[in-house]
Amino acid sequence: MTLPRPPAPPLPRPLRIGLVTGEFPPMEGGVGAFTEQLARALAALGHEVTIITSRRARPSPLPLGGVGGGSGGGLASLFQPIDLGYARLYPRVGRWRWPSLSTIADIAVRHDLEVVNLQYQAAAFNMGSAAINYLPWRLRGVAPTVVTFHDLRVPYLFPKAGGLRQHVVRALAARAAGCIATNAADFRVLHGWTDRPVRQVPIGSNIDAYEPNHVEIAEVRDGLGLGVGDVLLGYFGFLNETKGADTLIEALARLDGRYHLVFIGGQTGASDPANNEAFLAGLRGQIDRLGLSARVHWTGFLASVRVSAHLAAADLMVMPYRDGVSLRRGTLMAVLAHGRPLITTAPAEPTPELRHGENVWLVSPADPAALAEAVATLAADPARRDQLGRAARVLAGQFAWPAIAAQTAGFFAELLEAVGTRG
Repeated sequence: MTLPRPPAPPLPRPLRIGLVTGEFPPMEGGVGAFTEQLARALAALGHEVTIITSRRARPSPLPLGGVGGGSGGGLASLFQPIDLGYARLYPRVGRWRWPSLSTIADIAVRHDLEVVNLQYQAAAFNMGSAAINYLPWRLRGVAPTVVTFHDLRVPYLFPKAGGLRQHVVRALAARAAGCIATNAADFRVLHGWTDRPVRQVPIGSNIDAYEPNHVEIAEVRDGLGLGVGDVLLGYFGFLNETKGADTLIEALARLDGRYHLVFIGGQTGASDPANNEAFLAGLRGQIDRLGLSARVHWTGFLASVRVSAHLAAADLMVMPYRDGVSLRRGTLMAVLAHGRPLITTAPAEPTPELRHGENVWLVSPADPAALAEAVATLAADPARRDQLGRAARVLAGQFAWPAIAAQTAGFFAELLEAVGTRG
């Protein structure tokens, strides 16, 4: 007998929500892409969304609707919000230092924001300053601050900062009205850092899924100069030392000339560019030393529909993270949402959603021989690749943006009700 489903929890009333992010499109970065998707989904649920971000996120040209509330142009227009249709955008912050906190507070007061959600990733907020970590303190009496931790990495601050680096991150969690973790491992850590409410809310794909037709797929493969029998491996996401692209290059060197690799999208992103560019330079040197230049292709930054076409054109996606696969990665979610067969590395923490041989193919991190063997095994088994892709798409259904936005807004509503009760 099938038991009836319990009624869905009531949707919270429309809220006035502020999203603070160190990056936002057209800047390149996963946190910016996440914030855009979350803002759209929150707006679709009826919430009023205000986004506060870097000056580098100012669109050019302005979207239809342009600047809202201003007198039409000139210097004054730089201080007015940009109407995105689904949110008002304030690209106001030049550097994430102490004056930026007052900018955020002023905007929160101007729009009577009920909650401010900080999208925290240290690399996006000036690695040399801990100013943004004091946002909950600055917004006391203005609006409660909820922090979404996209990772728990610490800022650089200054040489020999030592334990102070982790202290400022832990203090951010302790000062916030509530915290959101994007995966189970971070959820457990945050519970040890703060007695404030912590909620685990997953992330979704950082691009909209698009189904290219066979002509678009053929055009991608032809453009890369592939032959009929060639095998195309795809890697999607920015490059840094944690993501294992160097292991992937070593694995490619162990495979014969039929195998090609395409790096899909931008290469280093807007956050922490110095370290990422240094890694990229080393990776290019590695490719040259191994004689792989003719088999490694680079797309550069692409519109989302072109990303989709390249994902579909790849026979296999290969993303061998050095720290293990994690559900906090929007690029991973994009690969799953597009129903692509994926080889990745075993997670550092138990992640029951990812099942080897069923919806992903898992190998050990930093093991080019095992990675090359996995690639060759799946390249020779189209039926297994199709099965992995179908199961990946089913798994991605658990991480749809409407549900993510509803969980996020529901958590905000619970916190606001608790604040009201205490008041």
